[in-house]
Amino acid sequence: MRKAITVLLAALALLGPAAMRSAQAEDLEFRAVVHVTSAQSQDVGDVDGHVLSLVRASGIASFQDGSTATTNLVAQTDYVKGNGTNAGYINLTFDDGSVLWYQAAGTATVDGNRTIFKGMITVIGGKGRFAGAKGDGGYNGARLGTGPDLFLDQMISVKK
Repeated sequence: MRKAITVLLAALALLGPAAMRSAQAEDLEFRAVVHVTSAQSQDVGDVDGHVLSLVRASGIASFQDGSTATTNLVAQTDYVKGNGTNAGYINLTFDDGSVLWYQAAGTATVDGNRTIFKGMITVIGGKGRFAGAKGDGGYNGARLGTGPDLFLDQMISVKK
């Protein structure tokens, strides 16, 4: 009996902090549809099609529960004929005034008439319900054709 109680107390001691951490985590899954509002590009000149760009985009993030947030991003790209790396800073602004800030870094790969995006996310902060937020996640998405519109499906585990 004494051994069973000791095992139970040890299990509670180990699970208690984990349960508290998971209660403080919030998983966000959403699709952001954005429109490029500004792009400045510079040909590098070392190989054919090597271009650096600075891009601004804004749009709407749509969550699985039906809620929405506005999203804004600034990114830099380093592409050769549309393929290469990208990195940027993004924010989500919610109706309650809360804001989540995060970095994203990934790749772009031309696939026929679309460009496929994928990469990793690092939460860097927030305000309101995201004050003191940290976390990570990932994204994938696409741009169809050569237009200024693209979508990014994102999953972020936010820890406070």
